[in-house]
Amino acid sequence: MKAIVCDQLIDGTGGEPVRDAVIVLDDGVISAVGPRATVPVPRDAELLDWSGSTALPGLIDCHEHLGIDLGDEEGQLEQPLEYAVARCVRTARLIVSSGITTIRDCGERGTLGMAIRDAIADGVVPGPRVLAAGRNICRTGGHGWKMGREADGADGLRAAVRANCREGADFIKIMASGGISTAGSTVMAPEFTDAEFEAVVDEAHRRGRRVAAHGHGGPGVASAVRAGVDSIEHGLFLTADDVALMVEHGTYLVVTAGSFYVIKASPHVPQFQKDKVGNAIEGHRAMLAGTVGSGLKVVVGTDENHGNLWFEMQLLREVGYEPLDIISAATGRGAQLLGNAERVGTLEVGKAADVIEVPSDPLDDLLALKSVASVLKGGVAQPHDEFPTSGRTP
Repeated sequence: MKAIVCDQLIDGTGGEPVRDAVIVLDDGVISAVGPRATVPVPRDAELLDWSGSTALPGLIDCHEHLGIDLGDEEGQLEQPLEYAVARCVRTARLIVSSGITTIRDCGERGTLGMAIRDAIADGVVPGPRVLAAGRNICRTGGHGWKMGREADGADGLRAAVRANCREGADFIKIMASGGISTAGSTVMAPEFTDAEFEAVVDEAHRRGRRVAAHGHGGPGVASAVRAGVDSIEHGLFLTADDVALMVEHGTYLVVTAGSFYVIKASPHVPQFQKDKVGNAIEGHRAMLAGTVGSGLKVVVGTDENHGNLWFEMQLLREVGYEPLDIISAATGRGAQLLGNAERVGTLEVGKAADVIEVPSDPLDDLLALKSVASVLKGGVAQPHDEFPTSGRTP
């Protein structure tokens, strides 16, 4: 049994912070939480003194790729699979060190995503909890085809969903629009027909899998939303009409803006990717500002900007979102999208003891989340050391 005492607790539900708080952890689960005046520290508990610090739920990154770094992605896919495994191990440790205790891995080669998920769960390597998509589902020759499962037609797409489920995918990832990282892909072009999107969503939902749709904009995004996908990933060129449709259908937006900034600034990224992003970043910021108060369900992901979830959160602050809502986007609301809110995302009794310590107050400055002091996953201290990100931080 462990007990954390802290100056401030933010529980991830969106509620007001609790001052002078205690969190009791028993066998990897939160057994008591609240003000010290009402939650005593058990005599036999190991005391974790986080005086002067804020305790928060472990952060949730709703869009990652453990086996890929920003840069020449297609070139990386030509490296041996063993090299990609080593990259996954490095990245998983970096991520959990940054305070992110749960991720959605939105696509890897073959069954790599499920393999690293299971290796982390079995304690073979350190890392966050992983929900894995397995192979991205894409049209023949479409965005991400070198890493994905190519399929065409409603029947072909149903078969692709079934094959991913057979391989152990936790959710399904499809391509709604073209993408930035695939040479020759047109970013705004729809990748599938209405009937094809409908087949994917129907097949996935009947098998208890949620559907994440890569989408920057254009008619493919609207088609995917109308078909019932659970989230749109990225949204670089979303319009006000797209946002209104997503609000109407309850579709989440996974904001991954940091990757756009890195693409524009990094010498490691091919020029064709920079050309596709173009001057869209300011328009993307304006779009996000327009979603404040709209009812859009916003969550955050790093894509391949590994560990830098703080950047996505800070961007939301800059466009007008309030700190408590942003923290919820990176904790409780993220867990709702992932479908595991009964287990993670908030500091409540019965939830997994995923808790992080931040030495200063993130409500005053969200950049405090760049300096996480302690990370517990299931009540167990995680590696907390500095790992390089190859200079690709925005």
